[in-house]
Amino acid sequence: MIVIDGLRRIAKMAVLHVLHRVDKSQRRRLYEGRGSVPLHHWGVSANDRGHLLIGGCDAIDLAERYGTPLHVVDEASLVRTFTAFRDAFLRHYPKVEIGYSYKTNPLPGVLKILHRAGASAEVISHFELWLALKLGMPGDRIIFNGPAKTEEALALAVSSGVKLINIDNIDELQTIHELAQTHGRRQRVGVRVVPSVGWAGQFGLNIRSGAALAAFHRIRELGNLIPCGVHVHLGTGIKSVDIYATALREVLEFSKSLERQFAIRMEFLDFGGGFGVSTVKPYSVTDTRLMANGFPPTVLDVAAHAPIDAFAKTVGDLVGRYYPPAEGARPTIILEPGRAITSSAQTLLLRVLAVKPRAGANDAVITDGGKNVAFPTGYEHHEMQAASKLRLPATKTYDVFGPLCHLGDILFHSIDLPLVGPGELLAVMDSGAYFVPNQMNFSNPRSAAVAVGEGRAVVLRKRETFEHIVALDDCG
Repeated sequence: MIVIDGLRRIAKMAVLHVLHRVDKSQRRRLYEGRGSVPLHHWGVSANDRGHLLIGGCDAIDLAERYGTPLHVVDEASLVRTFTAFRDAFLRHYPKVEIGYSYKTNPLPGVLKILHRAGASAEVISHFELWLALKLGMPGDRIIFNGPAKTEEALALAVSSGVKLINIDNIDELQTIHELAQTHGRRQRVGVRVVPSVGWAGQFGLNIRSGAALAAFHRIRELGNLIPCGVHVHLGTGIKSVDIYATALREVLEFSKSLERQFAIRMEFLDFGGGFGVSTVKPYSVTDTRLMANGFPPTVLDVAAHAPIDAFAKTVGDLVGRYYPPAEGARPTIILEPGRAITSSAQTLLLRVLAVKPRAGANDAVITDGGKNVAFPTGYEHHEMQAASKLRLPATKTYDVFGPLCHLGDILFHSIDLPLVGPGELLAVMDSGAYFVPNQMNFSNPRSAAVAVGEGRAVVLRKRETFEHIVALDDCG
């Protein structure tokens, strides 16, 4: 048995070595020997000192001024990405509303930039609804989703006249009906439906089982509710147009069946978000096995991601087929992107605290931020740049760890970088999606954030202090 296990181990490592060699060859082919994604994919560059330049600001100067870990938001890139996303869909369908997903990046400074650019608010909790209203969003520019809406949250939504409440279960309907009656108004509602592809789990009501149809039947019985929308959300980081096409056909067929059975003409077709970006990829089973055995994950191929215009054309063509102009008033397509808007416009700067040689393993780089500020690196690949040495070749392979006192606090496996030492700066790219909401003050304060543009920086969030961490506790 020991011999067999040993042979299996040898065979497995041989396979992994082959995969690694193939992957290295593909990296050279894709990125002309550089080994990583070129900087222009994030709209950043290297200045004449070889430092990372974001929004006209030197990352090293930002780190010196504001400390690290530090989130840096490129305002021009943020607005440019939002505008390109919206305009792509408007090219293929005339009535489109973009509700930015608050859960993806709830930094108020980021949200205000997006609202000024024209984004509505898509919220999934009492806090997010409160925040949207606090930021000055009128109710008719707020879409309220989520699987667990409290009565207090629904009361705030109804009293504020939100555009649409997408119910996730039938139990919500009676509560919304009674609240609408209390406030002397009728509330527009939609139903989150579950097609045959994409997320299901605890979310929504299934089309095929009849649960979604039963929800609309119940809505018609409650006089203070206006049935006017269907909502679907397929997942996160989706890069395949085919998945959207399959789901949307089922949702549109269902929508038209409601028109035939109940004379319900949809006012809103809410197709959710979940659009991926080219510079981030979820770890596959192969990636996980490679990393567990000391190899880097497989190469990130930015060309593998369908452009947003491909999604837009598919969506626009399908809706146009089911709701042609000849039929009169057409529904508004609501989209709720998060990652696709903010991911690439934000960068996380980390300071190297130590570099430790390890026998039989890559040298360990210890930084001042780990899973406490960069949680998504545990399940998806992000690119890392040597922010203070961009013009130097990547000559050494490292494992990069955070400062937390547990083995799982590793950010990058077998990453090639220039020689780095204490005090130098590293940049985690694409920190604009799910980094901020997943931050935690595990033994350390949470990060500051700044917005940059035209060489100037503005603080969006001050660094959390020790006093902030214990402000609600009795320390006497």
